Amino acid sequence: MKRIILLFLLISLNNSFGQTKEIYLNDDLKNISESEFNKPSKESNYNLRFDLDTLIVNVKVLRVKKGKIPKQTFDAIKANLSKFSGNEIIKNGIIVINYFPGPDRCNSGPGSSYLREKYRRYLKKISRNENVSQFFVYKSIEGTKKYGRKLEWIVDNGNIVEKTFFPIHYNCGSFALIDENGNYYLTKGEYDIEQIINLLENKEKTFANTVQN
Repeated sequence: MKRIILLFLLISLNNSFGQTKEIYLNDDLKNISESEFNKPSKESNYNLRFDLDTLIVNVKVLRVKKGKIPKQTFDAIKANLSKFSGNEIIKNGIIVINYFPGPDRCNSGPGSSYLREKYRRYLKKISRNENVSQFFVYKSIEGTKKYGRKLEWIVDNGNIVEKTFFPIHYNCGSFALIDENGNYYLTKGEYDIEQIINLLENKEKTFANTVQN
């Protein structure tokens, strides 16, 4: 949250907000007008609101986002995941990152046998795919036990996953799929883990329309 506050303060200074008490940001955390913020969109999105003492920040979040990360960033992410998990990244495969941002009103609580069984079934299915490197990554480890003991969580060292894909706290958790070229597919906020299995079954469609550079 400190990083978010600093970011918002920098935005305020750079854009001369002066005494403005409420600002509106798009999915890239860039300033937009209130009318643009409230404008209906064909894409699935939702709004987040942060009350920061003298400043209210509204963020229009794009639930699903596609793009491509630079090679240097991609290499750094792969190196981190491999180092802290002790597992090699499968060559020319897809990386799956389930990201836990820390406890919130959505993911707090002791969990349930149903939730743990759901993740157990997911692990069983994902392990059959020899082309997938699976990682469970946390910003804060508190709250991860509810998903079951079979999940091996690793720290987001240097906050590289957060900085690259999830710069603010999206409730419940998020996931990222990254192909061998650095193309990514993100879902930010609450999701059904079975969705990942479906996305992996059709790689071409999942990463279609990704920006190539």
